[in-house]
Amino acid sequence: MTNWYLGEKAGVLEFSGPDAVRFLNGQVTQDVRKAAVGELLPSCVTDAKGKLQFRVWLAGKDEKVLVFCRGEDIEALEARLTRYLIADDVEVRDVSGEISAGDFDFPDVGLSEEERIQKGLPKWGAELKEGMLPPEAGLDVTDISYNKGCYIGQEVISRIKSAGKVNRRLVRLKFEKEGASCGDVVNAEGKVCGEVTSVSSVLGLGYLKRGVDESEDLNAGGISVHLRDL
Repeated sequence: MTNWYLGEKAGVLEFSGPDAVRFLNGQVTQDVRKAAVGELLPSCVTDAKGKLQFRVWLAGKDEKVLVFCRGEDIEALEARLTRYLIADDVEVRDVSGEISAGDFDFPDVGLSEEERIQKGLPKWGAELKEGMLPPEAGLDVTDISYNKGCYIGQEVISRIKSAGKVNRRLVRLKFEKEGASCGDVVNAEGKVCGEVTSVSSVLGLGYLKRGVDESEDLNAGGISVHLRDL
């Protein structure tokens, strides 16, 4: 079964050594200590401005921490993480050919596209893209720990939480009829106020700018659309 979080082929990095958990905790948004004791956790890797670089999954195995990513990202992810590995007692190995994501309990991997959209789950390449802010896609609820301490990008992410708002937000969409496609969402005045990122039949996912609400007359490609918050 294809893991739609990770694509056709998963990449897996193994971190081991006395400093592995502490080091990774300074690199990703999630609390690695929870993964180290058995939880499978989604997490983000962000840059110094809090912008998304990778979405990964963390798991503990035999006193080591595994970092799952899309197979095509494995080299870039390893380079990003090990860039900050200087004096830490950590060993990093690419174990993509040794460990299968199918051996771990990833949630919702069997969903077809319509079910994914119904549940409001963001997918890389559609709702998730490099350079966006994770809270825009609701990843602050699933992928970010606000209690674990500092990591790269933490200051910006925490500031967004304190402000309580982002410039756009991910929403579920329902179209008046079939035939909608990805593209701009416009209001009654013809101004672009968002975008559709995924479509299946009369359902979709997309982003709307801050201040747009469900009472507005919106359309995508000439088809009326109503929003439903996640």
